[in-house]
Amino acid sequence: MAVVHFSTDQRKHTGLADVAIDAANVRELVRKLTELYPSLNAHLVETSSTAVAIDGELIPDPMLEELTESSEVHLVRPLAGG
Repeated sequence: MAVVHFSTDQRKHTGLADVAIDAANVRELVRKLTELYPSLNAHLVETSSTAVAIDGELIPDPMLEELTESSEVHLVRPLAGG
C-alpha cells in the first residue's frame, strides 16, 4: 500500500501524520482519501494548486501516475511569500 504523508494543515482533517492506502494511481488515492476524510476534500479543492510528490519527485500531472506498494506520497501545498 502507498503511504501518504500529511502536512500539518492536512492533519487537522485526518488526525494522522500518515496513512497507508491501496490505490493503483493518484486519482484513486485522492478518491479514497476524500471518502475516508471528507473534510480533506474541501481542503484539497481550496488548494487546487497542491502538488504531488511520489518517492521524493514532484509530478507535474499526477492524477494517472501509477503507485506501487512502496510508494511514498506527499500532498505538497504551495509556499506563499514575497
